[in-house]
Amino acid sequence: MPSVSKPSNRLGLRVEQARWELPLPDGARRLIASGDFDGRDNESLVVWLNSDPILSDRLLRWCNAPLYNLSQPYQSLKAAATVMDGRDLSQLAVLAWIRGLFAPERQIDIYTRGRLWAHSISVAAVSSLIARTCTEIDASMAFIAGALHDIGMIASERLDAESFAETLSLVDELSPVHDVEMEQQGWNHGQLGSAILEQWGMPESISLAALHHHSPHKILQTAGSNLNAIDSQHADMVCCVAIANYLCSRAGWGSLSANSIAAPKDRVFQHLGIDSGLLTILWQQLYPTIESVAVIR
Repeated sequence: MPSVSKPSNRLGLRVEQARWELPLPDGARRLIASGDFDGRDNESLVVWLNSDPILSDRLLRWCNAPLYNLSQPYQSLKAAATVMDGRDLSQLAVLAWIRGLFAPERQIDIYTRGRLWAHSISVAAVSSLIARTCTEIDASMAFIAGALHDIGMIASERLDAESFAETLSLVDELSPVHDVEMEQQGWNHGQLGSAILEQWGMPESISLAALHHHSPHKILQTAGSNLNAIDSQHADMVCCVAIANYLCSRAGWGSLSANSIAAPKDRVFQHLGIDSGLLTILWQQLYPTIESVAVIR
């Protein structure tokens, strides 16, 4: 494969393209900027969300997913808001806006937008499971980090479909997409996604999880920062998402129909205290956890 010169410059150009062509939907941007992403007043949030019928219908279906509601189905967002944590509701609302970036359905080679979204939500649910089981980090934030870890892939497809298709044509069992991207472009979808999430105003833990979800044990340089994920203050979040990404891919919920995701290094599992016994327990809970978000997929 050809060598790539000045990858940081090329990545910077793609990030700048994303700023103008792939902005965070206005409603989600306003919600994050207002502080509601961290959970505030459910009542005013519901009034605002109900002003968009398509969004509110989608969000109500998601609120009734088993992950969030195991009792009688909520009949309205107002009813959901009286029970659900404000942070869960606002963060789901942001995802409901972002879901629009994955529509309409599109297929390129071994990739479809629908499969990528299903993979992202599966990783979200399993990241949340791992966070609750193995860490003290907020499980709802782990869900968001998992849901957005591959935002760089949808960005690559939407911003330059021709180049994306060329990359996919070189992917096989021995050449996963992130390795092909590095060889072709000098950067991968994790780096692009991390930069986009920073533009969107997402917390640093979420952007770092996107950056390192394939190689949390490595140092990747982006936007002038030299970051080692496992040694950072957000190591728990990064490890949760990396392990969830691997487990979901092993279970058949990969981002591509032909996928080869290497297992994270032992150091990643050890950081969260995951030994063979705990890994077995997580695997046993994997399918029920993924099924709990079927309506969101």
